[in-house]
Amino acid sequence: MKPGSNRALLTISITGGLVWASFAPLSLLFGVYLRSLGLSYASIGLLMSVSTLLSPFLQPLFGAVADRYRNRKVIVSISLFSRSLAYLLLMLSTDVFGMSICYVAAGLFLAGFMPLAQSMVADLSEDNRLGVYMGRYRLFGSIGWAASCILTGLLAGGNLWNIFPLALAFSTVSFLVSLFLPSVEGTGKSHPSINSHRASSLKLAACFTASILISGVGMGATSSFLTISLSQLGSDPFFIGLVIAIGALLEVPAMYLGGWLSDRIGGLPVLVFGEVGLGMVYWLYGTVANLYSYLLIQSVRGVLYALYTVSGMSISSSLGGSRRRGLYAGFYNLSLQLGTASGPYLGGLVSDYRGLWAMFALSSALSLFSAVLLMPWITFFKKKNSQAPCSESLLVV
Repeated sequence: MKPGSNRALLTISITGGLVWASFAPLSLLFGVYLRSLGLSYASIGLLMSVSTLLSPFLQPLFGAVADRYRNRKVIVSISLFSRSLAYLLLMLSTDVFGMSICYVAAGLFLAGFMPLAQSMVADLSEDNRLGVYMGRYRLFGSIGWAASCILTGLLAGGNLWNIFPLALAFSTVSFLVSLFLPSVEGTGKSHPSINSHRASSLKLAACFTASILISGVGMGATSSFLTISLSQLGSDPFFIGLVIAIGALLEVPAMYLGGWLSDRIGGLPVLVFGEVGLGMVYWLYGTVANLYSYLLIQSVRGVLYALYTVSGMSISSSLGGSRRRGLYAGFYNLSLQLGTASGPYLGGLVSDYRGLWAMFALSSALSLFSAVLLMPWITFFKKKNSQAPCSESLLVV
């Protein structure tokens, strides 16, 4: 790293950690809060889907603009300020319609942070260490998420409404820290092994996008209804927060491990392993009734999620090269968030008609299918790289 890069990466990582911390209160218990107001599963799923439906389409646009004009710091700070304002209005809302508008707005303004932060980290990293630096950045998100989960469980035990001021507090601090973000410029270089397989990489990008989209559907469905399932099994808010936090805490070392593995053996094998493993975890969600078993299940889920996340971020950044990192990061987040946005509504429909167990089973099948889409590319790039032993690829060895 260049002088000052460590401080730059730390500032970006802390900002990201606070953003992920602001996710936790609403992600954990907003569905439970809406259920307490009498909303159906389908209505809850629809609201959660709509809340993130517009943001993914804006992410490639924000990424492309940032790639062209390189003024990412200003865009990030304005986006986080606007998101905090939306959280404030959400906290003050007294009806479901007002909550819906503010919740949608809060998700919308994430488009100005997610792809830009990822591209800034990629610019700071060395090409052959991209996975490790992505892991270092993303583990701060896991730390923030875990801490916020525990805090949410403690504060929401007495009153579910407390999730709103807590989310606002984390979002506001993330904006304040973003004011200290440095200007980060790319090196103008792109990974040689990606250039040597440009035509193949374009086809891989299509399969990669489809895989992330499909796996995101299952992830969105299970994430939205796991806490409701635990609540129906007899869990209180504190235990729900503890279960989610344990998984997030194990993400911290696993994020670094995922980055190291992506650099060593390639992002594709790590991503496929993560998708297959998550599919098995979703199946357990629908079949295990013992509450304490979820401490172990969620621990495994945390490791697998870390492998899935870091490898996906590394692949998208390497496919884009340094000149289009923001754009490709935007497309990656577009496919992931489209999946996670549609997942809650689909999961709600299935749960209403067939029960939560059927929704978890469907999510499991989708995650396994997403892995099948990428398996042929592992063999393909192994064969290509065996013909060019001097190249190191972030896709696969």
